[in-house]
Amino acid sequence: MLEIIRERGTHTEFDYRIEFTDEEGCGFSFPCDSNGNIQFSNNEELGRAQRDNYDYAMSHRERFTKQYAEFTTRRYTVTDNALGKCVCGETVELYDQYQGACSCPKCGQWYNLFGQELVDPEYWEE
Repeated sequence: MLEIIRERGTHTEFDYRIEFTDEEGCGFSFPCDSNGNIQFSNNEELGRAQRDNYDYAMSHRERFTKQYAEFTTRRYTVTDNALGKCVCGETVELYDQYQGACSCPKCGQWYNLFGQELVDPEYWEE
């Protein structure tokens, strides 16, 4: 049996955005921090496109009649998979890699999501 080093659990993540929406429900949405500071992408091409769209939204305020620049917060609950120590010493994330089981990336030993050792799936019966 795998030694569980971190139980499966959940945590909450927040997504902050500045949104510009017109009467038809179209517009732009830009990721930002919790203070409303826009976070442009580090990817040069994507970042440039985001800046161009942001500049357009800022210079065409009359188009966005629903609410000019709305700050929105979305909350997500994220499940963190359990982690275990394999018989070879490698840390294994217990997730559904194949039919409710996963394998150690180092030695290939298979485990179910409870950390119990399994035979290789090629020997599983239909």
